[in-house]
Amino acid sequence: MPRLQRALYAALLVARVLLSVLPGYIHPDEFFQGPEIAASDILHTTALRTWEFTSSAPVRSIVPIYAFAGPPMLALRMLGVQPTAWRVFAGSRVFMALLSLAVDAGVYRAIKGRRCARPTMLALASSYCLAVFHVHTFANAFASAVLAACFGQLARIADGRGRGSLAVLGGGLALGTFTHVSFPMFAVPLGVAALIARRGELARSVARMAAGGVLVAAAIVAADSAYYGGQWPTLTVANNLAYNTRRDNLAQHGIQPRYMHALVNVPLLFGPLCLVVRRPRGLVEMAAAASAVTGVALLSVAPHQEARFLLPALPALAICARPRGRLFWCAWAAFNAALFVVFGALHQAGVVPVVTHLAQSVWRAAAQCHVVGADALCAPAAAAAASAIVPPPGLALTTTVLLVATYMAPRHLLAQTADATARVTLVDLVGMDYAQVSRRIGDSVLVNATLAQSSVAAAAATANHVLTLVVVPGSVNIERIAPPESNYHLIPVFRYAPHVNLDHMAETLQHPFRSSNLN
Repeated sequence: MPRLQRALYAALLVARVLLSVLPGYIHPDEFFQGPEIAASDILHTTALRTWEFTSSAPVRSIVPIYAFAGPPMLALRMLGVQPTAWRVFAGSRVFMALLSLAVDAGVYRAIKGRRCARPTMLALASSYCLAVFHVHTFANAFASAVLAACFGQLARIADGRGRGSLAVLGGGLALGTFTHVSFPMFAVPLGVAALIARRGELARSVARMAAGGVLVAAAIVAADSAYYGGQWPTLTVANNLAYNTRRDNLAQHGIQPRYMHALVNVPLLFGPLCLVVRRPRGLVEMAAAASAVTGVALLSVAPHQEARFLLPALPALAICARPRGRLFWCAWAAFNAALFVVFGALHQAGVVPVVTHLAQSVWRAAAQCHVVGADALCAPAAAAAASAIVPPPGLALTTTVLLVATYMAPRHLLAQTADATARVTLVDLVGMDYAQVSRRIGDSVLVNATLAQSSVAAAAATANHVLTLVVVPGSVNIERIAPPESNYHLIPVFRYAPHVNLDHMAETLQHPFRSSNLN
């Protein structure tokens, strides 16, 4: 690359790493199918294990999760650093940003020597899909990085270099398959292309690729079987496939029209890049084109369609793209800048800061409660911030946090262990209408009022609730969850902005400034 292009590309890479810690929150799976589990296992923090991990037929392999979410947790543990909300969150995001460089490396290896390689790499590095979706801890992002690395190996095979590349490619295809069940939809064309490239020694090539794939698959199955403690073998990918082929299961996660991927999600993720894809030339480009087409087409058959499922299409489209022209670059810059702000800095962006605030301060308010005679007394939050008094043995003091109309809050960011006596309990009020939310808040307040006058023994019988906080976005009218006739009133204690709740777009658009915060 010329000096200016190299400087611009380097600046984009640095910006990707630095901006990865922005608090945008795309989907709960980015926490609950990765760092929530890794932090619980490695740092021994409390976590919410979703059905994917607690079912008798678990559907998530632990090996990919440890690969993309485990290293930051392991680094904190090995260095003896006290885990905090910010350290765990920032470590996970920065590591994913570094891991996303595998996409750059794989695409570059596949297009190296092509006349349009420089603008292609600049377009890839400036893609918000790479700078936002790929730095969030999604299994789909890790699958995309694995697929890009496989494209790099395919380029070596097509060039007649690297005798061990077939085995490495086979191992990569196996790893990607256990990462996400949709991976083979994008990856099969790469395996076929590799065998075409080595068709002169087809039997030996099949054996090498199969050996690499079987070795990695066997290791993953052994690790999953040991982790879940079930019968041998524990085939998470087979369990996942069985679950996702039942429409009634998918209906629990949302049913979308079959055209959702092609007409909505592809333009949403890749925008103008789709318009500069040209007819493929050469084996690698043909494999990339086939990968993108088969991946999107086969995923469109399923009735549950989320944009992040298409992340592995990014390296394939980049390999086939030939970006050029002022119109393209202006449209590309505007498209990525706008969506980077929406998904990287605005969408559900208050959830992580609120949990960080809770981890840093609210537990002190709970710990400030202590026993005087036969009663449990709690100091005001202002006094509690000055110091923390450890509760007496046998008295577990809990701050209950009710989350209304937000995404699920990641528990591992609280960085609290199972034996902590002063605890924060997060309760997601999912699927409740405002009347039900109001009753739930009132019930919690009544428990607290009872505790303030009870003995230590009675406190233990009422789960020892000490403080109740409510987290609610500005798009929700407070009077709907705290009506004047209720037995409580809400006092603001913390606010984060900007926080955009796309599930309440009508309210947000009517009152954009009042609604764009999380209280």
